[in-house]
Amino acid sequence: SEKLTARALWELVERLITRPLRLRDTRYLPPDGWRPRIAPTENDPWRGRILRGEVHDENAARLDGVSGHAGLFGSARDLLRFGDWLLSGIGDPGDAPGCEPRGLPDPPKLVGEFILRQELPPGSSRALGWDTPSGVSSAGTILSAASFGHTGFTGTSIWVDPSRRLVVVLLANRVHPTRENPRFGPVRGGIADQVARALGFDTVIR
Repeated sequence: SEKLTARALWELVERLITRPLRLRDTRYLPPDGWRPRIAPTENDPWRGRILRGEVHDENAARLDGVSGHAGLFGSARDLLRFGDWLLSGIGDPGDAPGCEPRGLPDPPKLVGEFILRQELPPGSSRALGWDTPSGVSSAGTILSAASFGHTGFTGTSIWVDPSRRLVVVLLANRVHPTRENPRFGPVRGGIADQVARALGFDTVIR
C-alpha cells in the first residue's frame, strides 16, 4: 500500500479509516498523553522493561511500531463504532437497533468478500483478514455462522454477528506481567456467549 500510494501506513489508516469514521481513540504510535489510559502489557525481556503505550509485538517493534498486523491502539467505544459501520454495509441497516452509521461513509462493497471463508488450507475457518466461528474459537458457541472477528495477541478481540446485528468487543490484557497465561484461552469465547445470552440469544444459528 505504501508503494502504491506513496504514503506511510499510519497516514493511510488515518486518512481512510479513523478520520472519516471519527475514531478519536484509534491510532498507531499513541502520544505520551494517552499513556495513563493504556494498560501495561508484558515485562519484556527483549526490551528490558514493562511495555506501556508501545506495540507489544516484536516484529512490529522492529518496524518502528507501525505494521499491518500489530501496533494499532484503540478504545472499546471506537471498536464498537467500527463494528456498527461494518454492520451498516451488510444486510439492511434499518434492522439494526443501536447501529448508527449516520453521517459516516458507506462501507466498501468488498466488505462481503472479506468475510467469506477461503478454505485455504481446506477446512480453515479463516476469511481475508478475519476469522469465522469454528466451534472452538473466540466467537464462543452461540454467534451465528455469518459472524466474523479477529483477536489480538495481548488479549483483545472483536466479533461482528450480522444475523443478530451484534458487535462484541473485548479489550483484556492476558500478557501482564508475562505472556505465560494458560488460563486465558476460554475467556474470549465465554464472554461472547455471555453477551449473546444477556441479549436474549441462546441458540446457535448455523
